[in-house]
Amino acid sequence: MQFRTLFILIWLVYSPWLVAQQSANDPHHEHASHAMQAELNTTLPPEPEALRQQTTATRYVCPMHSHIVRDEPGTCPICGMDLEPRNVVQSHSEHPSVSVSGAMQQAMNLVSEPVARGTLWKYIETLGVVTFDEADISHVHPRVSGWIEKLHVATEGQTVKQGELLYTLYSPDLVVAQDDYLQVLRSKLDKNSPLFQQARRRLTLLGMSDAVIESLEKRGKSTYSVPFYADRDGVVTKLNVRDGMYVKPDMEIVAIADLTHLWVIADVFESQFDWLKIGKPAEIHLDPIGVHHAEASIDYIYPQLDAVTRSLKVRLTLQNPLGRVKPGMNAKVVIYGGPKRDVLHIPAQALLSTEHVNRVVVKTDHETFEIRQVETGMQTRGRVEILSGLAEGEQIVTSGQFLIDSEASLTGSLPRVAGAHQH
Repeated sequence: MQFRTLFILIWLVYSPWLVAQQSANDPHHEHASHAMQAELNTTLPPEPEALRQQTTATRYVCPMHSHIVRDEPGTCPICGMDLEPRNVVQSHSEHPSVSVSGAMQQAMNLVSEPVARGTLWKYIETLGVVTFDEADISHVHPRVSGWIEKLHVATEGQTVKQGELLYTLYSPDLVVAQDDYLQVLRSKLDKNSPLFQQARRRLTLLGMSDAVIESLEKRGKSTYSVPFYADRDGVVTKLNVRDGMYVKPDMEIVAIADLTHLWVIADVFESQFDWLKIGKPAEIHLDPIGVHHAEASIDYIYPQLDAVTRSLKVRLTLQNPLGRVKPGMNAKVVIYGGPKRDVLHIPAQALLSTEHVNRVVVKTDHETFEIRQVETGMQTRGRVEILSGLAEGEQIVTSGQFLIDSEASLTGSLPRVAGAHQH
């Protein structure tokens, strides 16, 4: 094709001279000229449309930063080096293209596959950390100031049962309240009388349980070390006091959490969470203890992304009736969102992503490749949904496309794809 084009150019340049020479020597030169032109038109095919849509221009490119391309001489705004002139072939088609011979394609190990249409399953596989259900933690505070006489909880992480003794407290306020109540009892007042009810309610508001008050009534004598018991089963997550410490109502003595109901906090990247909703099913895998496919669901989606990891935290609820799962464990999390049918999709490795655009390399014929900008949607299991920019069946390059993309950048055709972002 190049030889024929060159021949046409030579013919156009020298044909007037040849005609002049022939007219001087041959009286029938006009007839011969028409015959030769007719023969040329029948033997040489017309110039391809692609060649007519290409022009040669000079661009100025930075030797160190190939994406810096200018129409005029100057210096690179990044490194300060002089921009070097480069003659490039510019295509006036909608998409920039690069020509790669068959031998070069083999050397570059180019692999392509067609754009597919089908069903993508909304599916996220990520990691999470098991934590206590913070909404189901009992925080134990004293209702009065006093001294811890005896602490019956030894360490954090200790398991306690409902009704188990936690600590005993000496408080002058509690002693006075007990004495007042006993005085009301000795007065033989009706238990439904306001004075009796007020005296008993005072002990209850100061933290004494009904069992301790009934024991006080039977004993008929105030106790200086008032016992306090756990109001639920659970695990001690905080222990802030020791024997003999002085405590006040604003101090948390102990916190008790339930192990049968846990949270799993998982990270979901911003490219995946567009379909997440509360209630979506999930599976929890804890390989070290042999727990697989434990059912869970999304309980809460945190409203803000992590500024460093660019991920969104999702809270899952996990039932743990046997207590085998412990807070602090790392878990594999799988979140399901259902199918998204009849969508175009390509392999994730075919996508060339930058800060501003997503591109793919499309193979339009045996030796021509186009750089195509695309709009993407959901990403799942190594596939990317294509919202616009491609059609079903088009061949996209899945291996070696970076070399073609770099060549397009060096020739100056790629900046039109990124637009003003590179200028």
